[in-house]
Amino acid sequence: MFALFVWLSAFCQPFDFRSYQVEKGLSNNTVTCSLQDKRGFMWFGTKDGLNRFDGRGFKVFRQINGDSNSLGNNSITKLLQDKQGVLWVGTERGLYRYNEEKENFSLMNNSLPSYIQGIGNDGYGNLWFISKFRLFRYTTVNGKITEYPFKNSDDYYTAVCGDTSGHIWVASGRGQLGLFNEANGQFTFYPLFGHSRPPVSTYVEKIFDSGEGFLLIGTSNQGVKQFDLAARTYSDILTYNEDGTEIFVRDFIKRSRYEYWIGTESGIYIYDTRTNSAINLKKNYNNPYALTDNAIYSLSRDREGGLWIGTYFGGVNYYSNQHLMFEKFFPQLGQNSISGNAVREIVQDSTGNLWIGTEDAGLNKFNPHTGRFQNYQPGRSPYSIAHTNIHGLLIDGNVLWIGTFEHGLDKMDLHTGKVIRHYVAGADANSLKSNFIYSLYKTKAGHIFLATSNGFYRYNRDADNFQLLSFLPFNTFYSAVLEDDQGTLWIATFNAGLFYYNPAKNMYGHYRLLSNGEDVLAKTRITRLYEDRQQNTWISTENGLYCFNLGRTFLKFYSDKNGLPSNLIYNTLEDKQGNLFITTSKGLARYDVSHGTITVFTQANGLLTDQFNYNSGFIDPAGKMYFGSVKGMIAFRPEGFQPNNFVPPVYFTGFQIFNKEAAINDQGSPLNKSIVLTQKITLPYNQATFSIEFSALSFSSPGNVQYAYQMRGISNAWNYIGANNRIYFTNLPPNRYQLSVKSGSSNSRWSNNMVSIYIEIMPPWWKSTLAYLLYSALLLIAAFLVFRFYHNRQLAKQQREMELFEIKKDKEFYQSKMDFFTKIAHEIRTPLTLIRAPMEKMLKQVDALPQFEKYLLAMNRNTERLLTLTNQLLDFRKIESDHFLVNITSFNVTELLRNSCANFQSAAEQKNLHMQFIAAGPVFVQADEESTLKIISNLLDNAVKYGQSRIIAEIQPVQLTDKWVTIAISNDGNLIPDALHDKVFEPFFRMKENEKATGTGIGLSLARSLSQLQKGDLTITTAHGLNTFNLTLPV
Repeated sequence: MFALFVWLSAFCQPFDFRSYQVEKGLSNNTVTCSLQDKRGFMWFGTKDGLNRFDGRGFKVFRQINGDSNSLGNNSITKLLQDKQGVLWVGTERGLYRYNEEKENFSLMNNSLPSYIQGIGNDGYGNLWFISKFRLFRYTTVNGKITEYPFKNSDDYYTAVCGDTSGHIWVASGRGQLGLFNEANGQFTFYPLFGHSRPPVSTYVEKIFDSGEGFLLIGTSNQGVKQFDLAARTYSDILTYNEDGTEIFVRDFIKRSRYEYWIGTESGIYIYDTRTNSAINLKKNYNNPYALTDNAIYSLSRDREGGLWIGTYFGGVNYYSNQHLMFEKFFPQLGQNSISGNAVREIVQDSTGNLWIGTEDAGLNKFNPHTGRFQNYQPGRSPYSIAHTNIHGLLIDGNVLWIGTFEHGLDKMDLHTGKVIRHYVAGADANSLKSNFIYSLYKTKAGHIFLATSNGFYRYNRDADNFQLLSFLPFNTFYSAVLEDDQGTLWIATFNAGLFYYNPAKNMYGHYRLLSNGEDVLAKTRITRLYEDRQQNTWISTENGLYCFNLGRTFLKFYSDKNGLPSNLIYNTLEDKQGNLFITTSKGLARYDVSHGTITVFTQANGLLTDQFNYNSGFIDPAGKMYFGSVKGMIAFRPEGFQPNNFVPPVYFTGFQIFNKEAAINDQGSPLNKSIVLTQKITLPYNQATFSIEFSALSFSSPGNVQYAYQMRGISNAWNYIGANNRIYFTNLPPNRYQLSVKSGSSNSRWSNNMVSIYIEIMPPWWKSTLAYLLYSALLLIAAFLVFRFYHNRQLAKQQREMELFEIKKDKEFYQSKMDFFTKIAHEIRTPLTLIRAPMEKMLKQVDALPQFEKYLLAMNRNTERLLTLTNQLLDFRKIESDHFLVNITSFNVTELLRNSCANFQSAAEQKNLHMQFIAAGPVFVQADEESTLKIISNLLDNAVKYGQSRIIAEIQPVQLTDKWVTIAISNDGNLIPDALHDKVFEPFFRMKENEKATGTGIGLSLARSLSQLQKGDLTITTAHGLNTFNLTLPV
């Protein structure tokens, strides 16, 4: 078996790994355990935290000081998902249960906070774990923890495993394998080292159930042991490394029925149970696709069949089934490998060797059977190649033609590997005119043609020289040649289009593919020409791929709009099944001609790089295909391509508000549980700028997963966003939205798996439903108030109009009344005057007739009264018509008041009224004396007329600085209410209590008007049982 290991490790290592280390987000490069959970997430336990991986990024869980819901220790030792889907995490400080909803942890009830060496699950759903070499069972039904100590106190537990039948197996430090008997609660033990070479250590690291009737036992000193479940016996199957040292085994994983991967301190062993053989995969410092570390600590398998390898120093390595498709050839320092990165033309000689030109490291000969390379470089020897930058290669019998960049053409003898002739550009007619030999082509008739940067040439074998085909443009860069089944040569150029030439018929011309009157082939670089088995011609260009049929009729144009990864096409080749492989600047495309579908492969699928190289492609007679890139060469068998039919689930994995991750139950966070499980998010209006992450849990080619989303509430259309797995939303208006995300492959096959989440943006309080109800209520109230306002306004208007109408009527009535009284006054005044004079004469002669004295006095008094009344009416009329003139003079108002009181003294006495005159001394006023006398007489007349027992006439004291004097005349008649204080000065107004008294109702109105004409005023106050009229005049 040693020899087998040596041979396989030397050559048979087409295993390519993708690594994830701290630079890609892993918390620590020491990965001790891993598993895939029920949803499809990968979990990795490390020396510094627990990692959840979704294919795009890691979410790290660590111990948080002071947080009892975090892990109690960052060093993760074991992981297990039980039959209920619960994730259990073993640490150096106890066993923790993961709460998926809250994304936190709780320490198992009553478990010891110590190192967890192993976790297993039995058929009853119970959890078995080893803590500090002691075995415990956790009964999930009642939460009870039971310890199972060894009868032999010197032994201890090292490993535990639940098999596919639900049985529990344990291993001991003394090299025993134990099976638990549920009936009696005891273990039955079987030796594991009984007939083996005496071990240095009997420590068992791992028990693995194959599901095929045997257990695989990993030991620290004797490699792998196989325990037969039926016979209850073991056998040593893989004990020693290639160098004879013992294999230290840490983990197992089953890849297929007969293939097991074994993680050891010496790399990975792939063990085949049918042949009882194994190959060893190890770290290779010159191979970036090899394992990153030899110390393998954990192995797990995902649902796509991918394998995850946890290492001690190299992080996690991932091996995908698809990576088997591509063999990689690239320069490896110190090892036999291809010499250069920029691989150009590839040709095969008659012995099966491949000749590979590079643009940076000369010529290579590759033996596909041995896997060995031989490199040819320029040198001082005349037999060496001319330059390291090789473009064109052509096999012609035992000769290899080598076209270089600006160093001419070499002719090499394949038997000797020596250059036997070197051609360079010359001045004579039969020489090359360019040293840049871009491509070479040999026709079915054996003619050799050269495409150069300056002309197209035919090689003359007999004369050993070159003929320029002068009917073709000379100063033109020629790039490719193709002979069709009719013997016509199709000659491609850079930016000059496509030409044809039939040597037998001596026919030539320029083929044009017109679009809008322009030759589209003349506007781009043609990189390669290829004819398939259906005799369709495929023209690769830097602007897409064109297809023509036998009659040179244009069939179809292919570009990135049809599913190609790029419009820059380097080469097109047909495989044995009739499918086309197309190399581009962004990946390799497989065109299934029968179904019309395109599948894209990129670096995520195991390519060296996404960018291939010009004129680089070859298919050998067995159908194996080779393509050169800017980082080496790949090879594969097209029939080995298996479609990945795995449909990954899609989950939301992150939610950020203003680019800050929202944590569960944090202040201001809308999340109260994991975003993975969240079905609705409610956001306030000021958090309407957010982003959300999602991932399809496919790990084989996560970079090729395409995404589309639909945001109902904005649009029902699907938005296709490529490989981007985060969506940003800015200032979304308040509304209810439904975000849905689906995934698809790079060939536009979209899955039906879709994840949705409801997002509600709450309006600000002033835009809330309650606010709008309030606004509606306020609007209704406002409408009501406006209605009431206008209604009241209308009523007020009508009322004003009615009042104006009434005022107008009153005024008209008043005017007519005044006109009537004025007319009567004029009519009465003259007779009164005529009566008055005889009356006065008669009174002078009353002594002659004493019996008529009282009658004459009554007649005189009433005559005076009527005359006074008529004078008042006429004065009032003058005032209203602004025809009343006042004569302002200075006079003694005290004397005027005293005389007026004296004139009314007898009238007062007749009514038994006590009249009191009060004045401090003479007071002079600036007023009209006659008008003032009329005012005072009117006030005294009213006082006598309405007084009950007393009248007071008072001139209030005046200071030198005073500008006004007040004359107050009071009586104790019926008190005038405050509400009528202004009313009594209106013309013709009389109180009901005073209606029996004689009067016209214009005296007070006239008195106020006369006072105001003198820049004074007349007011009334009621206090202390007296009505007091206050006449104010300027001093």
